[in-house]
Amino acid sequence: MKTLRSLTAVLGLLALLQLPLFGGNAVLEWNDEVLNATRLSRNPPPLAALHLASFHVAIFDAVNGITHTHRGWLVTDSAPAGADLDAAVAGAAHTVLVALWGQSTNPRNLQLAYEKALAAIPDGPAKTDGIEWGQRVAAAVLAVRAKSGYDKPIPGPFASNDPGLWRETPSGFRPPVLPQVSKVVPFTLRSPDQFRAPPPPALDSKQVADELAEVVRLGARDHAERTEYQTLSTPFWADDLGSCTPPGHWNVIAQDLARRNHLSTADTARLFALLNLAGADAGIACWDTKFFYRTWRPETAIRELDRTRNPHANPQPDFIPNMGSPAFPSYVSGHSTFSAAGSRILERFFGTDAIEFTATSDGLPGAVRTYQSLSACRDEIGMSRIFGGIHVMVDNVEGQKVGFKVADWVFENALPAAP
Repeated sequence: MKTLRSLTAVLGLLALLQLPLFGGNAVLEWNDEVLNATRLSRNPPPLAALHLASFHVAIFDAVNGITHTHRGWLVTDSAPAGADLDAAVAGAAHTVLVALWGQSTNPRNLQLAYEKALAAIPDGPAKTDGIEWGQRVAAAVLAVRAKSGYDKPIPGPFASNDPGLWRETPSGFRPPVLPQVSKVVPFTLRSPDQFRAPPPPALDSKQVADELAEVVRLGARDHAERTEYQTLSTPFWADDLGSCTPPGHWNVIAQDLARRNHLSTADTARLFALLNLAGADAGIACWDTKFFYRTWRPETAIRELDRTRNPHANPQPDFIPNMGSPAFPSYVSGHSTFSAAGSRILERFFGTDAIEFTATSDGLPGAVRTYQSLSACRDEIGMSRIFGGIHVMVDNVEGQKVGFKVADWVFENALPAAP
């Protein structure tokens, strides 16, 4: 019995020692809250990415004002001496959550999370100063991003009946989603078109015909040449409205890696700031490419492109894709761009692509998939859009190239070490 009591005491002590690593990282706890708010708000991916970046750079700048390890994204002042780190995170996180998600989710949930976070911090000047510092930093970030144009519609028209150009698709025939993101002021890039993809292949090229034939073969709703695993890749990586979205999915993956690597609160804040800066600017760069070229979706091309315009074409008027086409132009793939950016940031932060990890899915609850590397996951995501029938291969390949360029730019230029 004495041995059992001793073992219990040791395990209890170990649990307490591990608490800051696994249960007490304020950045990870607030990341859970913002992902839940993203799910409830049903924000489209580019808007979710912009909001997530504002959220995490506010947290980083608040933390960095205390730790002084790097150059802040916006705020370079120092926090009051002795300000509590977790209180600063809570003040920044809650302020941005209320401002950007407060109208689209249950504000009571945000308040409860805030009260829970503050209840774990001893009362006193350190707590009060930390809260006020985090709030001040968040207000500065919100003020700057309010001028970025993310909520300012731009004139169209964006749809066209001309061959090769995007038009609304069945079954909803929805108007284009957030074309203004193509003009939003980036967080780190010099301009939205800094990494614009090259022109898509010519409409009469053999490449276009071959890639459409690949979508017919792999991405049709019925009688496609897909394995069960490939078919389930479509809902697993759908990340549609009501999910954490593609950039949010990489936040989930990063959260697991941060825990496994026992990152400090300060290092976690920097990781998530870099990840979401890259996600936001990848979304802007992707939308710039999409609305510059305005290419039609594969399902439109497969039904309408005939041999008078492409001698290699084999039109399929009855083609139905495995998933509904999103309401914006096809070239380049948003998910491929987001995933290339997210995976590259994680690769550069941790110093290797060879990271084994598991992923879960909002679109396929209960399913778990294991990957031997970040690139293996990224490549599966790109193929999932072809298995879904909503992208051709060039959308995936060029989207990944854009994402890589954005991530490398962010990692090399944003949040450098303090001199």
